Amino acid sequence: MGYYHTPSSIEDALSIADKYNDNYTFFAGGTDIQIYRKQKLDLNEHIIDLSLINNINTISMKNGTLSLGAMATLDEIFVSKKIQNNFPLIAKSVNSVATPVLRKTATIGGNLLVKNRCTFYNQSKGWRDSIGSCLRDVGDICQVTGGKDDCYARNVSDAATALIALNAKAVLTSLNGVEHRLVKDLYLPCGIKSHNLSKGTILTQIHLSLSPVKWWYKKLRLRKTLDFTSLTVAATVNKTGIVRVCLNGASMSPILIKESLDLLTLELLIKQARKHCKAVDNDLMPLKYRKQMINVFLEECWETISQKDTRTQSSK
Repeated sequence: MGYYHTPSSIEDALSIADKYNDNYTFFAGGTDIQIYRKQKLDLNEHIIDLSLINNINTISMKNGTLSLGAMATLDEIFVSKKIQNNFPLIAKSVNSVATPVLRKTATIGGNLLVKNRCTFYNQSKGWRDSIGSCLRDVGDICQVTGGKDDCYARNVSDAATALIALNAKAVLTSLNGVEHRLVKDLYLPCGIKSHNLSKGTILTQIHLSLSPVKWWYKKLRLRKTLDFTSLTVAATVNKTGIVRVCLNGASMSPILIKESLDLLTLELLIKQARKHCKAVDNDLMPLKYRKQMINVFLEECWETISQKDTRTQSSK
């Protein structure tokens, strides 16, 4: 039996979470969590719906700093003139998620904290039971590698890729108070414990002020809509020539490469990406092809960010 809670404030939501210890799930747009529950991957008895909480769904800009409420939907972010005019990379990334209908419900906070995916885990209970399950569920080995120590489920947040490239910060609220942390520090290189969040913590806001002189974004997936990413790359160059390239969908956590444009080369960029991406054969696209596409995407990205002019540029 499940219990559904609709708190009207962050304080109420945190109190409910504290009361039920680990037996709860925070619910934002619910577009992913509902599937997890249907597949019996989320068995928590208490659902804490955050949608009735005020002041965490707004989009505002003051003194060049953009504030995104974690409960703002991806569609609201995409159509915002503030974002389209000042942070088109964000608009590009959120518009690549799922489908138009889902983007009207899915939230930016939910996408940032979307659970890691693996073709051997994100299946029905009957399917998982038939293969003996896996480390992340109730099994004792990784079905991809045969190992007993590591899970390589992939982080698939497209919003994280863009926000990390933009050096965004997250506002986290718990019973201990409010904490500000870089978005890149929300993630751990582990397929099981993929988010670096303490128990009873709610992501409430995202802040950023970096307006790059150049940017680039591209996503690889089987279909042009709906599918989770098989590889997403976002890149920015700021006014001082610092390059930030973020890759996602190819490892357990987003991979950030940061370097001065004067020192960076395409060969170094590809070498760093290859070094840090722990890609395994846990996606619908073949592993060899996904690895090849890392090179292809970075070569296309480099053509834009290495240009000498300072016009803002992008890619489809």
